[in-house]
Amino acid sequence: MGKDYYGVLGVPRTATTPEVREGYRRTAMKWHPQRNPGSKAEAEQRFRDIAEAYDVLIDPLRRRRYDDLGEKGLKFPPQGSGVEPYQYVGDPFALFASFFADANPLAAAYEQDYNGFAPGLDKKEAEKPIEVKVACTLAELQDGSARRVSVQRTRLGPDGKPFQESKLITLPVRAGWKEGMRVTFRGEGDHTSASKQPGDLIFVIEEKAFPGNEHVEAPCDEGPPVDTGGDVPAA
Repeated sequence: MGKDYYGVLGVPRTATTPEVREGYRRTAMKWHPQRNPGSKAEAEQRFRDIAEAYDVLIDPLRRRRYDDLGEKGLKFPPQGSGVEPYQYVGDPFALFASFFADANPLAAAYEQDYNGFAPGLDKKEAEKPIEVKVACTLAELQDGSARRVSVQRTRLGPDGKPFQESKLITLPVRAGWKEGMRVTFRGEGDHTSASKQPGDLIFVIEEKAFPGNEHVEAPCDEGPPVDTGGDVPAA
């Protein structure tokens, strides 16, 4: 018998999209490995199963195929059907970070221990950080905004092999930020080896020149780096 994705998230088969999201929120918080240090192996497996269930049920096409064919039919579709086999290759910790950041991109950290999402890796050497320049208009820097930035990175799949992906990250730009500000998302950079800790992702704020105006380089007060641990603290 295949996996019961609805049971994993604790939602009925008639669940709406908001109910699926709520099911993920509730179960992911319950089984996050940092909250279960006494049963780490079980928590990590459940946490991955929860991420896979959400990945299937939140996508209308995958959910319909799962409802019709079950897990086996989803992952091993009938020969000649033209349907691409499904395999979860995501990062459950990155999904967790993205899910709670997207819930309110201008909110503070949601939990006191929401401070890096790969437990047990603190003593390992970290990957080199990724730095991405983000050009903002003067209005965005003065008034604040939320930017969605596509980041190219390497992550580890469930088979332990690295793969390349394009990840959308929500970057809350706070009113008053200046050119040169550095915003760090812990553990959201490259992860190419299980022997290393995931690298950080660092956004470097730049001011976009007005169209038709020549940009004049001027000294800027960078101030201290903003270390978000996966989210940007609220003003």
